Amino acid sequence: MQIQQALDIVRVVGNHAVHPGKIDLKDDKATVVRLLELVNLIAEQMISQPKHVKAMFDSLPDEQRQQIERRDKSSDTK
Repeated sequence: MQIQQALDIVRVVGNHAVHPGKIDLKDDKATVVRLLELVNLIAEQMISQPKHVKAMFDSLPDEQRQQIERRDKSSDTK
């Protein structure tokens, strides 16, 4: 929900900034900084964090990782 709202904010503010086909170079610095913070938040949660978690999971010993994967498969069928 939080990422969806962040994406909506970036989309709505971005659409208002460029329609009707002109970029408003008078946008205030605070708005631009906040939008960039949202883009960074989106990238962190959707790209960086999953990569870090996957790398850590992949570094677990094979036997423990396989046990977890078997557990997950069995819970998927319930």
